[in-house]
Amino acid sequence: MVALGMARYDAVKELALEIDSYELERLELVVSPEFTRVTTLVHLRGAGEEGVGEDVTYTAEDHPPPSDLPLEGSFGLDSFSQLLGTLTLFTSPPQMEAWHDYRRWAFESAALDLALRQAGQSLVEAVGGEARPVAFVTSRRLVDPPSVDQIVRWLDLYLSLRFELDPTSSLTDELVAELAATGAIDSVEL
Repeated sequence: MVALGMARYDAVKELALEIDSYELERLELVVSPEFTRVTTLVHLRGAGEEGVGEDVTYTAEDHPPPSDLPLEGSFGLDSFSQLLGTLTLFTSPPQMEAWHDYRRWAFESAALDLALRQAGQSLVEAVGGEARPVAFVTSRRLVDPPSVDQIVRWLDLYLSLRFELDPTSSLTDELVAELAATGAIDSVEL
């Protein structure tokens, strides 16, 4: 639960959580002939509510998580997080060590979602914050040969679309300037 920040985490860590069952839902999107993006939705259910988190582990062969984890029971959000730390969340070692965090965050996100629903609260209410607009971005890697046209085509369809780019060494200074000129690039992931 590190993503919330410690002060905010302290505000939600004792939220009551009742888990009766969980289900995994595999999602696939063929991005190119060489790559299919796979993620797994984690559905935690309890007390007539459902919480959902998404496992964004990048390698398809590392999906899905095990379907027989001992997750049922009554918890505080923090004790559930501690339980996850004791479980083997992969059926075989993942290709990257970071995938352990991605997988755990999927279950923790679903647990937070479920605990908030069971408490009848929004996250903003639970942490005593103020609601502000959220900007969403689409994560893209430009295909070879990279060009600004790959972004412009999306902007022609969805003018307000924002992007996070996964740059490669094939991006030239000129192309970076063209991409920046679109005004649609919010971040890059190195």
